[in-house]
Amino acid sequence: MYIAVLTAFLLGLIAGGSILYIRQRKLRMEELGKAASMMEDVLADRKLCVSAPGDEFLLARLENQLVRIQEMLDGRRKEAEKSRDEIQKLIAEIAHQMRTPLANIESYTCLLRDRAEHAETGKDSGQRGGEQEDGGQRSREWQQDMEALEASEKKLHFLVESFVKMARLEQHIIQIRKEEKNLLKTVWNTFGQIQNRAEEKDIRFHIRLPEQAVCPHDTNWLGEALFNILDNAVKYSEPGGRVDVTLEQNEMYLKFQVRDYGIGIEEGEENQIFRRFYRGRRVSVQEGFGIGLYLAREILCLHGGFVTAKRMEPGLLVEVHLPV
Repeated sequence: MYIAVLTAFLLGLIAGGSILYIRQRKLRMEELGKAASMMEDVLADRKLCVSAPGDEFLLARLENQLVRIQEMLDGRRKEAEKSRDEIQKLIAEIAHQMRTPLANIESYTCLLRDRAEHAETGKDSGQRGGEQEDGGQRSREWQQDMEALEASEKKLHFLVESFVKMARLEQHIIQIRKEEKNLLKTVWNTFGQIQNRAEEKDIRFHIRLPEQAVCPHDTNWLGEALFNILDNAVKYSEPGGRVDVTLEQNEMYLKFQVRDYGIGIEEGEENQIFRRFYRGRRVSVQEGFGIGLYLAREILCLHGGFVTAKRMEPGLLVEVHLPV
């Protein structure tokens, strides 16, 4: 009988322990489920409320901590939004303040050029001998000064516009509006924009494109990215050189390749050239600001694509990958 009582006691103890374990496990699972639900609310930016402020259970402490984290994140988000609004206003103000004097410089430059031409015409008809020679010298100096002024105005205009685009892209103020469109049309429009610069250096394009290529893209912004890449190839090619352009498509990407035979880059600069304001060691004698390829990379990233560079002998190969 003693053994029967002991056996019954042990069985009762085991049964009670099992029930207690199952109950505790169920409670823990419920707590974990509530904790997971609260975390989902935090991720979804739904407001949390403390259900039991004085409760000392683990779930209550976790709930309090998540509420504090949410309040901190909410405060930081509001600060970021405020900072972004201030940056947006600053960009607009800078653009307005700098575009106005630029427009004035352009207008006065045109007026000065017109006056110089009229003055030169008048002097040619009224001067003789040495006076004509002195007038011609002054006219040439005037012409050189005008060209320098115009070149400075163009550089300043380019910098202002590039800075505004760069700041707006970085702050996500400009939104890329992708539509399923013909990429070939965008590419040919870009060739039309770069044609004059290529003709000035007698650069020949060898173009190989498919019969059709369609992918979601913003024609204006993607066109600017492709233009910057082509402009870079033309700028650093030797006069009379060539640039190879190809477009290929596979199941995942459209690959746009630009290969030039110019001065190229140094080893290790393949990723550096896409940094803002970076200029390669070989291009120190060439004019530029290190903005074009940086803007191209930012635009392509917003399209869900990417761009890479590869050293060639001679020249450089730039590849653009756009998702289809």
